[in-house]
Amino acid sequence: MLHVDQISAGPVDSNIFLITRGNTRVMIDAGSGLYNKIVEKDLIDLLRGESLNGIILTHEHFDHSGGAKYLSEKFNASLFSSPECARIMREGDPTLTGSFLFGADMEPVSNITEVEGTLDIGEISFEIHSTPGHAPGLISLITVENRHLFCGDLVFCDGGVGRWDLPGGDLDLLRRSVKESLEWDVSTLYPGHGRIETKDPKKEMRIAFSMLQSI
Repeated sequence: MLHVDQISAGPVDSNIFLITRGNTRVMIDAGSGLYNKIVEKDLIDLLRGESLNGIILTHEHFDHSGGAKYLSEKFNASLFSSPECARIMREGDPTLTGSFLFGADMEPVSNITEVEGTLDIGEISFEIHSTPGHAPGLISLITVENRHLFCGDLVFCDGGVGRWDLPGGDLDLLRRSVKESLEWDVSTLYPGHGRIETKDPKKEMRIAFSMLQSI
């Protein structure tokens, strides 16, 4: 049985999720790092003495990735991202990570495994979809079991989509990515910010696409 918990985060952090199946535990996104101690405490409580097997970054923006280096080292967890996200993280690019917007420095992160297509971590398997537009390195992850969608800042509930006016953003690419997402078989929407949708995720995705079409 696959189980998802939401991890406590700070006010400028992304949503952070912990997926558990059997003895495998994988975290989606890592927050900004500005509130690492809050995230760390909640993660310790959820792990209950077990290991964290991996951290997957949906994309390179600071509110999702700034805590990755600290948390991956603290919990001895492997770090995964798209190739483009990994390149930007290795450079610690303050513009493409957006760390400058938070008045923070983005420390370069070198120990990232690049993933495309599929990813198996222990007992948890993911489909990986490249979904640029909000950010060059944005990926959306679907668990093979239960078809949970973790889409970072691709779409949000209640009609929202990720901004395209930040460095590296592209409105045409975002439209294309959201349109492609409507073809996916998903059961639950776990976005990078805001609430989770468990009943009708495709409705939320269609609303987001309709909003983009009107621009």
